[in-house]
Amino acid sequence: MSDFNVYLTVPEYLEQWMKHSFGNPVELIKDSPESRILNELLAKLPACESPDTGEGANITILIPFFKGKNPETYNYLHRSSKTALIESFQTLFDKNLFHEITDLINCVPDSLGKKKKRAALIYAYMEKHGIDEKHWDTVSQRFHRLNQQYGKKKGIKVT
Repeated sequence: MSDFNVYLTVPEYLEQWMKHSFGNPVELIKDSPESRILNELLAKLPACESPDTGEGANITILIPFFKGKNPETYNYLHRSSKTALIESFQTLFDKNLFHEITDLINCVPDSLGKKKKRAALIYAYMEKHGIDEKHWDTVSQRFHRLNQQYGKKKGIKVT
């Protein structure tokens, strides 16, 4: 790893999930989609810009050494590049959330009722991934929307 970083500002639930999953500061997995995005979008610091100090950011990502891109030279992300990287992490979160909850939904007894069963699984997911309970509404709504989208595409709904 290098001594250079990229700084992002993400919603608090995503910050907690990222730090729990990737460490603090975030260390990307080699050849992951996020690592590939970072590699592709890293640029030289424009002459009219000052280096990003991370002021106001809540996520620090270590810039790894990429073949042909020395972090001493390529250590800047434009605003749109940061947005693309955040969207990639958000997609990863959504996939992880949907996959883990839907895998467990049939394992929990139906005696709880559908809404209580889903709520219990979302709380368990959040606890497992280091997300504070105060973000339950946000995480629950994300799962609900994913469930609706999947149902529209495949004609299937998960409880």
